[in-house]
Amino acid sequence: MKVLYTHRTQGRGAEGAHVAGMVEAFRTLGHEVEVDCLAGCDPTRPPATEPAAGSAPAGLSRRLLAAVSARAPQWLFGVFEVLYNLPLALRLLPKLLLRRPDLVYERYSLCTFVPALACRLLRIPHVLEVNDSVVIERSRPLALARTSRWFERRIVDWTCVIVTISEQFRRQMVEGLGLDAQRVLVCPNAVSRPRFVERQRLAPEARQALRERHGIATARVIGSAGQFVAWHGLPRFLAAAADCIRRRDLYVLFIGDGPTRQETLDVARQHGIADRVRFTGMVSLAAVPDHLELLDIAIIPFSNIHGSPMKLMEFMAMRLPVLAPALPPILEVLVDGETGFIFPRDDMAAMVATLERVLDDGAALARVGRNAQEHVVRHLTWDAHAERVLRHLGLCGR
Repeated sequence: MKVLYTHRTQGRGAEGAHVAGMVEAFRTLGHEVEVDCLAGCDPTRPPATEPAAGSAPAGLSRRLLAAVSARAPQWLFGVFEVLYNLPLALRLLPKLLLRRPDLVYERYSLCTFVPALACRLLRIPHVLEVNDSVVIERSRPLALARTSRWFERRIVDWTCVIVTISEQFRRQMVEGLGLDAQRVLVCPNAVSRPRFVERQRLAPEARQALRERHGIATARVIGSAGQFVAWHGLPRFLAAAADCIRRRDLYVLFIGDGPTRQETLDVARQHGIADRVRFTGMVSLAAVPDHLELLDIAIIPFSNIHGSPMKLMEFMAMRLPVLAPALPPILEVLVDGETGFIFPRDDMAAMVATLERVLDDGAALARVGRNAQEHVVRHLTWDAHAERVLRHLGLCGR
């Protein structure tokens, strides 16, 4: 089967892992996959095979997308989202007409209507993977709310199957857009089995060299990973856990970067633990597992009520015991004391108390880590999700 995967992301961080995971999963299942995206934004291609970073169009398109995303006023970014349909149509329509894929799989971006409409007119099956929507609380404020909602209502009507990442997200879409719940398939975020489960672990000397690169002494390390935004709760966690970090001789490693980095470091300084808090900066998708090997315990201080944290599945796949809040999407995956440690949502004191308790229970940490990895291998791989999507598409009779 010929699959065309189209997306508008920069192909970095969690979004890049998701795109790469599904593309590689379809290929593993024996399907031919072509990725449609802006030049330089295909996370499935090694950098050596992409156009040179400074060349046009790769360097220009990626830098332009990053600049508009990071610096443009919200109303201008909203206009950009609508206008993106024009270059997308010029790029996508020839592929649909000349190559006639058997399936178009789209990672949805607000106001991007061309793939769904074109597939409807050409009678090509279309799957819409929704990680962003007008019905959820967004890290980026929604400037053109009425326009975005108008487009989204029509796009979800034009597609065959809608895939989203949590039951909470599905409920919000069903209620907010008037959808039939049977049309929405829930596939939580997942992991690449080769990258996280079947990989060769770092040699001890390589692991120690990586610790030294980030200034981590031979002490226990807790931490997290991601593109850190306000709802991740890093500053609040450090403020609450400062005494525990000092007393227990812990280091805190944040693998990634984000807009709350400076605030987090400021809080660490205010509480006298700046020498024990490290940010790696953004690392490549390939380097994430190596960095996760530095952690002894993974933490998720907070998230949001609809999202499926990619980091959670990656922690579990690496056999890391995870401390996470009792949010609906997390409770869909973790069982307290079996595959993770759950604390009441929005309660940093309870999180620190849980951390203090598990630090003294090495047997529980090891058991939970093993159980977590087994659960991911059985239920939360991209290969399994790709198979579910194709089965569900067949049930739609389109």
